[in-house]
Amino acid sequence: MIDLFNTPFESSLRVLLVLYSIKPLAITVDRITAYDFMTIYGKDFDVTSFNLHGDNSFNFSELPSKRTSISNGIKESALNGMITVKQTNSGFCYAISEFGTHYVEAFSSNYAKQYLEVIKKVHHLNKSKTDAALTTEINN
Repeated sequence: MIDLFNTPFESSLRVLLVLYSIKPLAITVDRITAYDFMTIYGKDFDVTSFNLHGDNSFNFSELPSKRTSISNGIKESALNGMITVKQTNSGFCYAISEFGTHYVEAFSSNYAKQYLEVIKKVHHLNKSKTDAALTTEINN
């Protein structure tokens, strides 16, 4: 059996969901990672009444490996033409492409729907914060 959990494929799907929810903005890997983390563990950040991946006493230890996983998901999505890469003065930023937008709009799972609802709240609450502030909030 092929395991789809914690793979670049799974991460690329969540990267697409993050970027879809904030389009047409382009954001850094650090912001994508923070938004994904805060979405998965929305209850811990007072965004929702539940955590998409369930309650876990070790979830905050996941952050370092999550950035690597998200980076791999970004690479896969970029290679497949689902996201665009923009070089800015502060580094690389990523946005969803038209192809990626159509791909996300074909998602029909309950998980994808819940994720999109939560990520929109996460973005609304955090769009004015810096990437560093988001990372600090998660680490605290």
